[in-house]
Amino acid sequence: MNRLIALSFIVVLAVPADHVSSQTIKKCQDATGKWHYGDIAADECARSRVTEIDDRGLKVDVHEAPATRDELEAARAAEITRQEEDIRAEEQRRRENHLLSIYDSEQSIIRARDERLASLEKMLKSDEKFKSKLQENLSELQKLAAQASADEGLRRDIESLHAQVREYDEAIDSRLRQRELIIGRYNGDLNRYREIVKRRQAP
Repeated sequence: MNRLIALSFIVVLAVPADHVSSQTIKKCQDATGKWHYGDIAADECARSRVTEIDDRGLKVDVHEAPATRDELEAARAAEITRQEEDIRAEEQRRRENHLLSIYDSEQSIIRARDERLASLEKMLKSDEKFKSKLQENLSELQKLAAQASADEGLRRDIESLHAQVREYDEAIDSRLRQRELIIGRYNGDLNRYREIVKRRQAP
């Protein structure tokens, strides 16, 4: 009987011991460097890292300090930058895939460029030919006007030829600009195509 009571007393004593060993104490360091200990984090440590230790002094867990306003704003700015970079990367992939869907080799880009330039060159030569003919007619009319007093009809013809020559000058200038744009565009496509192929073939 006494033995049974003694065993019961030991079990009762063991319960609080286990309970105490499961408790943790929090410690933290405030902005001034002072350490605080307690069952809960001290108010002075509201902006600091909090470390939980058990009754043997062993670290159980660590709660990082909450982010400051500047840190939160920096994190939001970093997230916006990351999203913008993702958008730019996706747009670049889209352009690359579009370029690869149009051309299957460097030669296909060069061939397309040369065909466009050849077609433009024909139109340019045609414009220059008509302009030259108009200038010849204009020169003849101007000679007639210099030899005798020009009548109203002759003056109108001269003005009309002047206007037509200006129109062809503008058309020729436009085609020359188009030629530069075509060369720049296809050479840009060619360089990008080479870069894409080289990058995708790299291990």
